[in-house]
Amino acid sequence: MSLSLNNLYEKYKDQPEVLAKMEEYLNKQFPHALELFVSRINRKQNLEKQSKIYIDKFLNNPETQYFYVHQTDLFIFYNGENYAIINEDSIWHLLLSDISTKEELIPWKHKIKNLAIKHIKEKPITQSIPESTTIQYVLQHLTPTLFRSKSEAKYFLTVLGDNILKKPSHSTHFTRMESKDFLICLQDLIQYVMGSQCNPISSIKFKYYNQDFNNCGIFSFNDSVKITSCWNDFLKSHILDLIAVASHYSHQFQNANKYIQNHCQNTDAIQSITYMSTVNAETLISKFVDEWLEPSTDSGEIKWVEMYYLWKSFIKECNIPIMPVYIKQLKDRLSTKLNYNDVLDLYTMITSSKLSYVKTFQSFWEQTISEGADEFEISELWSLYYNWMREKNAKVSGINEEKLHFLIEHFSGSPITGKYVTDIKCNLWDKQAEMEDIINQLKVDYNFCQEEDISIFKLYKDYCKKILDSSSKRTVSKKYFEKYISKIIPPEYIKDNRLLKEYWSEF
Repeated sequence: MSLSLNNLYEKYKDQPEVLAKMEEYLNKQFPHALELFVSRINRKQNLEKQSKIYIDKFLNNPETQYFYVHQTDLFIFYNGENYAIINEDSIWHLLLSDISTKEELIPWKHKIKNLAIKHIKEKPITQSIPESTTIQYVLQHLTPTLFRSKSEAKYFLTVLGDNILKKPSHSTHFTRMESKDFLICLQDLIQYVMGSQCNPISSIKFKYYNQDFNNCGIFSFNDSVKITSCWNDFLKSHILDLIAVASHYSHQFQNANKYIQNHCQNTDAIQSITYMSTVNAETLISKFVDEWLEPSTDSGEIKWVEMYYLWKSFIKECNIPIMPVYIKQLKDRLSTKLNYNDVLDLYTMITSSKLSYVKTFQSFWEQTISEGADEFEISELWSLYYNWMREKNAKVSGINEEKLHFLIEHFSGSPITGKYVTDIKCNLWDKQAEMEDIINQLKVDYNFCQEEDISIFKLYKDYCKKILDSSSKRTVSKKYFEKYISKIIPPEYIKDNRLLKEYWSEF
């Protein structure tokens, strides 16, 4: 600066009036201008400091946290308990309203708002740290509804987090087919938040495709996974909580394998999850032969279809949710260990105590079930089977409703849709003929006193009362009754789920 002034002095040293003006400016105007300049610098620095403090405080308030999903342009709000989607305009309004109450920040309120939004966009939900309240809330909805223990739920969430964060892994996680609806719904909801490129269930499989047993884990879902109402509302309402907790676990434990190795202390859960990694096809087949089969010196034999049923039952008892050995491989290995007649497709000089109830079921099915135009719930068939067994004074403790389902699925060849076995008839219970008989009895009753149309629901209730006087005392379900009523009563007498009064007098 002094050099510049010297230059000016040298330049105008022969002009006294210019030098006088310079001296006047330096003594009177320059100090004031300099003070204004310094004041502006200090004001700017103070605004920058206060803005930084405000933004930092705004972004790090544990009760009001904000995150962003770049792939879907979604802003997320977290109040320390639950995560929720929030409109960007709402964040703007909140920021501007709050800044307007702080006089020192008002001049920069739009700049502060833009900076805050910029910082929020640099905070993905997958980097958030949920509070213990949120974590426990998620775990309590997964356990015991879907998983037996919190350890298994944590493992599932960590796998989910690994997949969301696209961590490299060679692991495959097998689970039962009945969990597919739950997992597909979960994937759809996560992709709505995280974008279609996110595949949260990429490592989860429902069938065996020659994967290395050493890299396989197991998800043992409870039966309630089949019931949509057990998990649907929770997923839809708390998918953001689930994403945050899953991502957090993946960061905290590094990955799912490290969770099992270093953090899980539940030995039952560890054994269940890692069971496949402790065996191989050969050891499984040997265990099956040793524990489920017995040598027979007489005419003992097991047909292949029965042997494969035993194998499936054995795998189910091992809590392996898929068939881990191909059928041809199983058959070849068993043929080297047992006497096999390839012409008759059966194994000789061998028996199994676990086949006794199978033979009984086959007798029941052959004697009472045939092809037909009816359908039965598994529970109805179980009741019929139970009574059939009691009439024969046979042992009924070896089989339950679930095992009956398994037997029908394997041996009958009849189609099963959900809990229904279709396209069959049973000589122990002609459901439609019995319905028709009861309706005819009610027709007589109604003809004397019924002057109005009657709802199908009232008809069903009266049918339920009337059936108590029948020999079977078996009541069809309301859904079945409504489905087949048009086969018993001509459809022209049914309108808007009501039976027209004309039916009682004209038909």
